[in-house]
Amino acid sequence: MKLIYVVTEDWFFYIHRLPTMRAAVRAGFDVALITRVDQHRARIEAEGVRVIPFPFSRKSKNPITAIGNIFALANIYRRERPDIVHHIALKPILFGSLAAWLARVPRIVNGYVGLGTLFYSDIPLTRVLRPLIFPLLRAVVKRDTVWTLFENSDDANRMTRDRMAVQDRTTIIPGSGVNIDRYQTAPMPATPPFICMFAGRMIAMKGLQTIHDAFAILKDTAPHIKLWLCGTPDPGNPESWDEQRLTDWAASNPNVIYRGYQTDMAALWPQAHLALQPTIGGEGLPVSLLEAGACARPMIATNVPGCREVAKDGINAILIPEQDPQALADAIQSFASDGEKTTRMGLASRTLIAEKFSSTHVTQAMYDVYQSLIGTRT
Repeated sequence: MKLIYVVTEDWFFYIHRLPTMRAAVRAGFDVALITRVDQHRARIEAEGVRVIPFPFSRKSKNPITAIGNIFALANIYRRERPDIVHHIALKPILFGSLAAWLARVPRIVNGYVGLGTLFYSDIPLTRVLRPLIFPLLRAVVKRDTVWTLFENSDDANRMTRDRMAVQDRTTIIPGSGVNIDRYQTAPMPATPPFICMFAGRMIAMKGLQTIHDAFAILKDTAPHIKLWLCGTPDPGNPESWDEQRLTDWAASNPNVIYRGYQTDMAALWPQAHLALQPTIGGEGLPVSLLEAGACARPMIATNVPGCREVAKDGINAILIPEQDPQALADAIQSFASDGEKTTRMGLASRTLIAEKFSSTHVTQAMYDVYQSLIGTRT
């Protein structure tokens, strides 16, 4: 059986879908990946996956380019003749599903990784695109051999209600989960300083302005509370903060350290006390919260889809309203002033992650979806 994954960026696939990919290879699938090649091709091919380069551009909104991409994907599907195509994120779902219809691919898995800017941003472009794209998303789920995946129940419920997913062919799978053998319980480091960490892409949707303003509040009153920013700008996202803005932020506040891209988060989370994720919305399931929780770290997150799936208020987290810097600053101080609560809620994070979000659970659930599709009539 041939399985083809389709995703815009090779780095995303390698970082976020490695356990699923390995499970598919172990299960005996002939696995290929269609993606824009950057720096991860050799590592992906070393896992036994053939990479098919494709010129995806997440920034492009050109309809002529979109039509060209759809027909180019259809040609690849006709040549490869996959049994299953697995599209990951919105653009591959839209382009790939239309291409699969043209090429008569027998089985389709569409995996959302959050609903993102199209659903949550109110910039003029998204208001124009919604009435064009939403009817297409409704159309592509009508075939009986199309299965839709979501990373949290809020997204699944919304898309089912809006007829962009079919309830009987929908499964909630939390990304690729987290390897709880690699990310292990770690004791809290000594204080001071008390270290908060934000890890992820440096984009507005993640709540960077809220974090910025919260640490402006704490700058003079709580100099022992530090912020580590771990991640890089995302040029493919229209709301990305650029490198200059991030370095200027760190230069203006001595409690903010911009650490950039990190290769070993399993070693870094044990050096911090608290995970921050004050996202505005559009998350699937934040990987940073899974990794932090696996290392027994409590978290502060906004009460939005995706975050509240893993951040349970009063148990392992404090949930705050969106875009509320004062609430974030107060929540940070409540942890920094109470070591017992920080440790207790951190251990609750570890228990939750081990029970519900381990990569072992996730890869089995994904395998079950593939097996269900293989058993369907096409």
